[in-house]
Amino acid sequence: MKTIIYLAVSANGLISNNRNVPDWLSQEYGQGFMVISQRTQAVIMGKTTYNVLAPDYLPIKEGSLVVLTHHTKAEPAQSNVLFTEDSPEKIIEQLAAKGHTEAVIIGGTQTVSAFIKAGLVNEIILVVEPVLFGNGLPLLKGIEAEYQLSLIDVNKLNNNTVQLHYSIKNN
Repeated sequence: MKTIIYLAVSANGLISNNRNVPDWLSQEYGQGFMVISQRTQAVIMGKTTYNVLAPDYLPIKEGSLVVLTHHTKAEPAQSNVLFTEDSPEKIIEQLAAKGHTEAVIIGGTQTVSAFIKAGLVNEIILVVEPVLFGNGLPLLKGIEAEYQLSLIDVNKLNNNTVQLHYSIKNN
């Protein structure tokens, strides 16, 4: 199964500001976020990302929305939301069993790091936004290994925002 990370990053590589408010994201990022979510119909995120999006901005109404959390008994905003503590391997296995052929990971740091560490990520799409954060969330945390990337594509999305699309060479 193909697994893709789709995230916005500041020009200095952070995926969220210290306020955890996504007011710095371009319209083009939002459009791409919806397109890839609709295409895959399998979206993986952490609970903090879910809390920012739910209930009004969840990207799909059907398909599978998987939320990594220790609060697995939380009340989901819609019926296709699964709160889980399962490993990345088990989540991918469950999505494949449901017939999904690709999934997109939309955040945050812990979720992205867990899937990278497990060697389950095939591609990374980074939308670089024209902002610098003094503090915020890094793309990865607790990752000791180095991962080689191969550039697939670069797109200028607007006058200030670019999208970098990489394949990842898993170790």
